[in-house]
Amino acid sequence: MSVRRVGQRVFDWAQLASKVPEEAKAEFGAFRARHEACRTSLAAYSEKPETIDWNFYKRNISLPGFVDSFQKQFEALKIPLPKDTASAAIEEQKKKNEADALKVIEETKASVIVLEKELAAIKSQKPFEEMTIDEYLADKPDLRRQIDTDTRNQNWYLGKD
Repeated sequence: MSVRRVGQRVFDWAQLASKVPEEAKAEFGAFRARHEACRTSLAAYSEKPETIDWNFYKRNISLPGFVDSFQKQFEALKIPLPKDTASAAIEEQKKKNEADALKVIEETKASVIVLEKELAAIKSQKPFEEMTIDEYLADKPDLRRQIDTDTRNQNWYLGKD
């Protein structure tokens, strides 16, 4: 029974809680409480339903053949499990999400490499306090052109008053 499989799963709540952001701790606590309540209610049910004591009913119901008829109908009753229509879509979405996650990881790794190079370049520069304007603009030709153009055109930006 799938109910039993759900009830047997054990989660490491401490590890899960360590991965939850602070702003979501309350929701996580509520989720854990709901999970525990469901698990407790599932534990109250046995794996198989209790068997019906047909002899007890035959002794206590005086209508002849009623219990036998009911027993035949009950034993003939077969309740089919619902067809699983969602698992294939869920697996497909899971594979897509895993592929997307791997793509994001690779992009992030590439971004980290670029950012580390930029950080190394910034750290290798002279401190701004010791740098001249010409030294600062040496590796920024676009900024130098813009400043030269603004100076030639006497375009002085002083900000808003």
